[in-house]
Order: sequence, then structure tokens, then C-alpha cells
Amino acid sequence: MTTWDLLLVVAYSAGIAAAVGLLAWALLRLIAGARIIVHLVTVVVAAVAAVVGGVLVAAQAMYLSDTDVQLALAIAVTSGIVAIGVALLLGARISRAARVLGDAARDLGAGVAVSPTAASTLPVGEFRTVLRELADSDARLRQAREEVERQETARSDLVVRIAHDLRVPLAGIRAQAEALQDGLAPDPDRYLDQIAAQVDRVNRLVDDLFAISRIDAGTLALRLQPTSLGDLASDVAADLRAVADAAEIDLSVEVDADATIDADPLQLGRAIANLVANALQHAPDGGHVRVRVTVDDEWARVIVVDDGPGIPDADRDRLFDAGWRGTAARSPHALDVGGGAGLGLAIARGVVQAHGGHVDLEDTGGGGAEFVIALPVAAPLSAVSAPASRP
Repeated sequence: MTTWDLLLVVAYSAGIAAAVGLLAWALLRLIAGARIIVHLVTVVVAAVAAVVGGVLVAAQAMYLSDTDVQLALAIAVTSGIVAIGVALLLGARISRAARVLGDAARDLGAGVAVSPTAASTLPVGEFRTVLRELADSDARLRQAREEVERQETARSDLVVRIAHDLRVPLAGIRAQAEALQDGLAPDPDRYLDQIAAQVDRVNRLVDDLFAISRIDAGTLALRLQPTSLGDLASDVAADLRAVADAAEIDLSVEVDADATIDADPLQLGRAIANLVANALQHAPDGGHVRVRVTVDDEWARVIVVDDGPGIPDADRDRLFDAGWRGTAARSPHALDVGGGAGLGLAIARGVVQAHGGHVDLEDTGGGGAEFVIALPVAAPLSAVSAPASRP
């Protein structure tokens, strides 16, 4: 066979293979919705047809005898049939693996847990990866769904509590105002003082609602300036001293090491006050509430410790939820420092996070509770004040 004949054989074989490939491509597009085993067998049949076509062209070019051509075709066809059988077996296995993925996808949509353990039984590495990704997505979706449900429950509880906390003072204001209008108040000045106190309580609740809404929306505006954390903690304690004295609670401030931080003193003071108020709510009569200020190279901390009953483990996850109130506290209005709707800790956490810090409940190893506000240490006073970066 000359070189030219060889090139012709190669060209004809390539042309036949290309034609068969185009037909297979068109067929695969036509049956795009068919099962994966049909696609696999189609590919194998196309490959066998291309080989048989090439054998026929080679036999014609080399002028082989009929016996030789028949033998070559028999070998090609037999090999093709065996290849198709093998493709059917392998395709059935791959098809079962695809059904496993389909079932996992349906389970994901139906809210049924997707187990990643079945990935080890799949015959294809890509399928195993897809199944693990589906399992991970299912876990994330479940976590997000649980968080949404928890938040919806918290919002529902918050609405109920706010409605109650608004109804009580408003009912008192109405009753006292009617008594004044009818001239039935034995001590009008005392009634007016009580009305003013109830109005202040409503105002505090409204302020808390505005604060938590701005925190949730990410629109809490901070006016940062260099602030002495020790002075701020001392000012907060001084503001709440009368409340502590009324309950015979010893409220003390210890500044182990002062720190200057870039902060909004009004908002950060409110966060510290909420933690101190929470401690006063839970401390027993004659108990102690201690506020400590410490600092290291990176973090300044305000630590609020009380000797109350402590926080049960079951309540720790909900501690900073808006509207949640622990059952071990005093009556919500016995020490009426905040609005009474259970927003204080949620506001404290939101304000501290807006400053780039975090609030944690530490394990005291016994009774009482210890809350720690950690804030980034500010740049030198000569530096321009800017929001601290989050840890």
C-alpha cells in the first residue's frame, strides 16, 4: 500500500467516524430527556459503528478477500456487542447512582434530611461530591429554617409582651386621669407623679423599640469619639446608684486598668447600663453587683458580675433574643430601669457589635452571672476617630 492509499484510508475512516459522531450528537440532543443509560449506550454504539466503518474502508482499500473482510467484521461486531453489554451493566450502575442523587434532591425540597453517608456507595466521584454538597446544603437550610422559626417565635413573643407592657401603664394613666377629671383623686399631686412615671416607662419602651429596630436594620448611627471606658462605667453606675440603694444592693465599680476607646459614649453607656440593670434585676436584696474595667494589648473589657441565681444552660441560647425574659428575675417592674419588654440584652449586644466588639456570658463556676463586653482598644488620641473593625 502506497502512502497515498494510506492517507486515503485514514481520511475515509476519519470522515466515517465524524459522520457517525454527528449522527450520535443529533440523536443525543433529540433524546436529551432520556435516562443516563440510554445516553451511555448511544455513545458506545456510535463508537462501535465508527470502528466498523473504518474496518470496511480499510478492507476495501487493501483489497482483502471476502473471508478476511467477514472475519474482520465478525471481530468488530462481536467486540461491539460485548462493549454494548458492558455499557448496559455500567450504565445501570450509574443510572442507580443518578436516582440516588434525584432522591436526595427531592428529599431536600421536601424537608427530609439528606444523609451524606450514602456518598461512599456511589460509583462516580463526581456523584459523591454532588451528594455531599446536597447534604451540606440541607444542613445549612435546616439551620437557617430553625433560625427563622426561632426569630419568628421571638418576634411573636415580643409583640405579646410589648402589648402587655404598654397596656399596663396606659391603663394606669387612664384610670388616674379619670380620677383627676372626676375630682376623686385624694392626692392629686401623687396621681400626677404616678402618671409622669408611667409616661416615662412608656417612653423607655418606645426608645428600646426604636433602638432594636435600628440595630436589626443595620442603621444604628454612632458618633465616635475617644472615650474613657473607666469613666463611662463609673458614670453608668452613678446613674443607677439610687436604684441599687433602693433594693439594698451593693453596686461597686473597679477600674483595674483604664482604656481609651473610639466609641459613642451615649450608645455604649446604654449598653453597659442595660447589663448593670439586668444584674440588678437578678441580684437578691442585700446582694452585690460588681462592674470591672480591664484592658490588655488588644481588648478593653467591661465585666458585670452579680450574685443572683445565675443563667440556666437551657436559657443561654435565647439570652440575647429580643423580647426574651428570664423567669428567675424579679417582677418586670420591681426595678424599673428599662422598658420591661426584654430588649435590654439584645440592645446591648447590638450596640457592642456596632462598635466592633462582642458580649459574652462567662461561666462563673457557681451562682451568679458574669457578662463581658469586649471592645477593640482605640488608636492614640491624636488619631482620627473611626469605627473599629469587627474581630
